[in-house]
Amino acid sequence: MSLSTFGTLPPGVLTVPVPFTIAVSSVQQNQLTKLVRQAAIGVPTYYNTHTDTTNNTSYGLSRDWLVHAQDVWTSPREYSWREEQKRLNRYPHFRINVTTSISSSTSGGGGGGDDTKETFDLHFAGLFSRNRTATPVLLMHGWPGSWFEFAPLLDLLAAKYTPDTLPYHIVVPSLPDYGLSTRSGETARELSRHGAAAAMDGLMGALGFGGGYVVQGGDLGSIVAQVLCGTFEGCKALHLNLYFMSAEQRAAVADIPITPDEQARLALGAAWDATGRAYAIEHSTRPATIALALSTNPLAMLAWVGEKFIEWSDNRYPLSLNTILSMASFYWFTNSFGRGMWGYSLAGGPLPSLVTSKPFGFSSYLREIASVPQAWAEHLFPNLVFYKAHDRGGHFAALEQPELFLQDLEEFVAIVAPNVTGSH
Repeated sequence: MSLSTFGTLPPGVLTVPVPFTIAVSSVQQNQLTKLVRQAAIGVPTYYNTHTDTTNNTSYGLSRDWLVHAQDVWTSPREYSWREEQKRLNRYPHFRINVTTSISSSTSGGGGGGDDTKETFDLHFAGLFSRNRTATPVLLMHGWPGSWFEFAPLLDLLAAKYTPDTLPYHIVVPSLPDYGLSTRSGETARELSRHGAAAAMDGLMGALGFGGGYVVQGGDLGSIVAQVLCGTFEGCKALHLNLYFMSAEQRAAVADIPITPDEQARLALGAAWDATGRAYAIEHSTRPATIALALSTNPLAMLAWVGEKFIEWSDNRYPLSLNTILSMASFYWFTNSFGRGMWGYSLAGGPLPSLVTSKPFGFSSYLREIASVPQAWAEHLFPNLVFYKAHDRGGHFAALEQPELFLQDLEEFVAIVAPNVTGSH
C-alpha cells in the first residue's frame, strides 16, 4: 500500500500542518560532491592505520574507511542523494509552526522564572490512522541520527496495517534545531532540553493529541522524552532504549545480583564511558569550534559522525555505508550540525530524573552504550510495566533492528493504551 494513504490527518487537529517535500537542489548536491572529491585526507599514521571501530578501545576512524567512503560518495553509480531523496519522500511529511512559553526557572538556564517564548518551524513525518481509538505515539531520534532512523519502522507498519486498521498515529519529528526543524530565535539563545520538550508537546497538542500520547526515545531523544514525561501532562507513558544511571542509582542497586549477560552489557558501557566520550566533551565545552571545523567540508563531518554509526552499532549487523552517507548528507544539506549542540550543553544541568508516576518501558539492546539491568530497573522504577532484553542490536535500534523494535513498541503501547485518554 502506498505510504501516502497514511497522510490524512485525523479529526481534532488544532493547527493544520502544511504538506512538505524534501527538495535538495541539484546545485547543492553537485556542490557536496565537488567538496567531497576535493577534500584532502590526512596521510597514513600509526593511529589511523591501527584502529578498530568495532570496539571501544579504538584510536578512532580508519583512514582506509574514509578513503573508501570518499570514493563511494562521489560515484553516481554507488551513491545517489537524488535516489535517497525519492525514498524519503515516500513518507507523508509536514511542517507546522508551534509557539511555546517556557519559564527560565525550569529551562535549565536559571533565572527568576520569567517566561521565554520560542516559535518553532517543525518538520515531521507521520503515519495517521482512520481508527478513532488509535493511540498517538511520538518517536524521537538523537545525535548523530535523524528522523529517518525510524524509516524502516514506518515501512513495517505500512506493510502490516492499512489506514483503517493502524492502531496508532505515528509522529516522527526532526528534533528542534535538527534537520528540517528550525526556530525563529536560534541565533539569539541556546535551546534547553525543556525548550525542546515543550516544542514536542506543542507539536502533539497542535495535532490534537494533547490529551494523551506515548513517547519513545533513544540517545538525545531519550533525554528529551524524560523531560517531556516529567513536565507535561499530555505525555502519559514513556519507552526508552537508552538510560544513563546516576551514581546514586548505582549505589542503590549495587547489592542486587544481575546476570552474566547484563554484567557484560554494563562492561561495554563502562568501556564507552572511559574511552568513547571525547566527542561529547568537545560538544559541551567547545560547540562553536567543532561545528565550524566540521562545516568546512562534508568529508570532515562524515569522519566525525561516521565513527559513531560504526562503533555504536552491533558490528555483526553493520549499517550500510550508504545509510551513513545519507545521514551525513542530511546534516550537511540542512546546515544543522552546529544547531544541534544544545543537547550537550553544560548549562542544561544534570540529566533529568525519570518520572516514576507514569508507565515506563525499557528495551535493552546488546551493543547499547548505556543500559540498566532488569532487576535494577524493577527496583528503581516501580512504574516499570515492560522490559525486554535483546541479543542483538545497538545504539541505533530502530534503524538496526526494526522488527525487534516494532515488537517492543507494540507490546508496550498495548499495555499503556488505556492510560492514554486523549487517543482518537
